[in-house]
Amino acid sequence: MLEIENDRLAVRLYEWPAVERYTYKATGTKLGGSGPEGRLAVNGAETGWDEWEIVRSPSADRTSLHYSLMLKRTGLQLAIDFRLEEAALKLTVAVTDDPGERLVRLDWIGQPLLSCDETDFAFDRTEIRQKSWKLIPGGGRGLYDRTRASDKIGDAIPDAADVPTMHACLYDGRLCCFVQTNYPVIPLLSRLSRHKRDPGRSGSFAIGPNTYQYRVRNRTMEPLELKIVFLEDMNGDGIADECDYQLWMNRQLPDADPMYTKGIWYKVFNAEKERGVLTTFKETLEIIRMICHVTDGMPQIAYLTGWQFDGHDTGYPSMNRINPKLAEDPERASEELQELVRVARERYNCIVSYHINLDDAYVDAPDWNPDLLSRDPDGSARVWLDTAKQRAYHMSHTKDVESGDVFRRIDDFLRMVPVSHTVQVDAFRNTNASWEPDGYIGPLEELVCGMKPILAYFRERGIDVSTEGQNGMPVEDGGLFGAYWHYSPSLHYHGKIVGGGSVDMNAVAWGKGASFDADVLYRGAPTRQLGEQFHASDFEAGRDRILDIIFLGSLLYQFYLTREMVEWREDDKKVYIRYADGVTVNIGKEEQRLAVRWDRLAIADDDDRFIPLGDRIYLYSRHGADRSWPLPSDWQETRIAAVRLEEDGGRAPVPFELADGSIRLRLAPRTPVMLTRSKA
Repeated sequence: MLEIENDRLAVRLYEWPAVERYTYKATGTKLGGSGPEGRLAVNGAETGWDEWEIVRSPSADRTSLHYSLMLKRTGLQLAIDFRLEEAALKLTVAVTDDPGERLVRLDWIGQPLLSCDETDFAFDRTEIRQKSWKLIPGGGRGLYDRTRASDKIGDAIPDAADVPTMHACLYDGRLCCFVQTNYPVIPLLSRLSRHKRDPGRSGSFAIGPNTYQYRVRNRTMEPLELKIVFLEDMNGDGIADECDYQLWMNRQLPDADPMYTKGIWYKVFNAEKERGVLTTFKETLEIIRMICHVTDGMPQIAYLTGWQFDGHDTGYPSMNRINPKLAEDPERASEELQELVRVARERYNCIVSYHINLDDAYVDAPDWNPDLLSRDPDGSARVWLDTAKQRAYHMSHTKDVESGDVFRRIDDFLRMVPVSHTVQVDAFRNTNASWEPDGYIGPLEELVCGMKPILAYFRERGIDVSTEGQNGMPVEDGGLFGAYWHYSPSLHYHGKIVGGGSVDMNAVAWGKGASFDADVLYRGAPTRQLGEQFHASDFEAGRDRILDIIFLGSLLYQFYLTREMVEWREDDKKVYIRYADGVTVNIGKEEQRLAVRWDRLAIADDDDRFIPLGDRIYLYSRHGADRSWPLPSDWQETRIAAVRLEEDGGRAPVPFELADGSIRLRLAPRTPVMLTRSKA
């Protein structure tokens, strides 16, 4: 056995590149790696360690160990490094020579990186499994489901086989440990193994790397990096558990663009083929103006939906024709759209952008090209949507990129309409697998060779891409997208992926954090769009709903996004969330109760809001209220003004009383009020 050590960890390794045992010194906790039977498989063929020439090189300070491996029969050479970095072991796997370029994949057989047979330890993991390949009613197939599971090891049922896993950790209250990796698609395998004396329950839990696919079409992947991390209490709640893991992971991810965290963003439903025009360009500006006035000029992003061809989901994959029916003068549709974009930006602090689709192809589109479609094993084009109204096929992003066609279509789009800062891409997935004569195009190819080059192309032009949602993708979402339309907030991604919320906007959704998760249309009854998870809001009949979404949901979410989330605990009945500056959220699910507190401040009480954002405080009540609100300490020695924010831009003064550091005022139902301050 070999050993590396620092002041935090001691790690014992085998003569071959595998960990036998960890000792975390502060608590004396000992956890395992793999047993001596572990093997490495090359292109699916298991190899014995005697088939490799292995040279070991420890560092002078004994904190790292380098293994040089050469597979005798092929000459394949690998460099595998183990290096201690504070309370973590970093493992790097690099291919240094691949004669004949034959290496496709590596698999670790019976060789987890972290294992625990202490049955009092608990585990938390996000399992990921592929759905049926049959066409799902309403459209879709080949997507993946995620399920989060948590339990004590000794109380859990054993797994029959390794479980594909996105995230996993182990903890016992004193210590939390996990494996983090840079591999983007289903990166881990985990397994609950049978207890030796009681095979009906688990006796150990292990986490290890999933397949490392090295060769991806005409390129190779970056070296594989994994960290085995050991944490004590990180978030200040007195215990080490899954919340510390999620907080650690959150801090590794890039922050979302501030335009998503500091503004109101929504989709305007302009048109669809069957129902025709729902919101013209002129009416879109009315919606933007109203939202500007009731938020006192807060930044907005309005994504136009159905701006192209005959409306929503028409013309794709082409994006080079403006829907003329949205203009007062169809011959001047381009000029009217440009005027909408200009006025929205200059007068109402709003970015007007576009909802587009890069995933689907329709046979009547100008850029219809069957050579770019995803193909089933029998060679047939992969149908994505098959209804009485429309039939859509999957685009292969990999083939689209390799052909160059997608970049030509994006250029056509950018020439056709004024675009700045952001676009929203509908249902942009890496699951458009395709069986091709030159090889299988799977989720990794679709991500690395398809989606990422497209995202980079937009980014090089100063445009960030938001998308519909996680959409059944088997990927690490953080760092790929900063904004999702449909999204369930979490500690893991707080401030890193923003947006979304719930179809049924309610205390549970708003309390967790919910942006503007509904289309706005100017006329027509609210409707559920095929394959989507929300109801649209009729602007003429639904102003109250829009105000609720903004003031009960979006602004509360912005308040959350200005601070770091450090704890999230949820069960069937309640949710508790804590932020680093002392903000707490308590949600009662069954009774739909919400209480948000910031020390002595009441930020949310059910359907009442008192939301400090910068130098403003927004007050709102769904049903009306006459009550006192404690003021922030830095507002108590200032001169305060209160105005009612009206849809036409009016600012009517609102009477109030100040006493004992609180402000008392009457809120009419669904009537926003804003407080401002100046030096007394």
